[in-house]
Amino acid sequence: MTDDLKAEVAQLKKQMAELSKVKDYIEICKLQSRYAHLYFMLRNSEIPSLFAQKTPGVYMAIEDAGIYEGIKGVKRFWNTVLSEERYRGAPGWLAIHMTQNPIIEINKDGTRAKGVWFSHGSVSGMRKGKLDCMWCLGKYDMEYVKEDGEWKFFKLAYNIAYMCPVDSNWVEEPITGSIAGLPDNTPDKPATNYLPYSRYRINVFPPPPPEPYKD
Repeated sequence: MTDDLKAEVAQLKKQMAELSKVKDYIEICKLQSRYAHLYFMLRNSEIPSLFAQKTPGVYMAIEDAGIYEGIKGVKRFWNTVLSEERYRGAPGWLAIHMTQNPIIEINKDGTRAKGVWFSHGSVSGMRKGKLDCMWCLGKYDMEYVKEDGEWKFFKLAYNIAYMCPVDSNWVEEPITGSIAGLPDNTPDKPATNYLPYSRYRINVFPPPPPEPYKD
């Protein structure tokens, strides 16, 4: 093989690796977006299928609900705490949690990834005995794993910054409700990522952008 041909083959391999990483990035974005759409459409029973089914160590944590471990814990959460049935029986309910500004790092082998997303949203639900409207802001702290050639959630953590009434503000009323207080909430471990806005401290809102994998 000539030197020119060797150089061309090396360049093609490099391009193929780059294209593979681009494809992985797009597939991860599609996975995250599918989650947001399913939640908005009250198809919560489908959300556990977005998680890895065979890979040990799966978990999720949303606001103050606590940590749900393993795929069984994930299914328990979405079929009880935030089940379709709970909200289909609540006329006027609305929950839009968009996912934006992703920073995603993928390992060299294309089997693991980490990501952080901003999430702005609009919510309507019961507050002080009547249907009310809220704004919300948070960050999704994510890890992904490729299982059977398909990207899946390995870790889902939603860190809320605020959920305040539209006729108030996040300084005066940063949090209007609690998932921890719902009767079906039975986490495997207590919440560790619950640090909403407070007027009495410097607010830095973790997590930071993920660092590249060392490989």
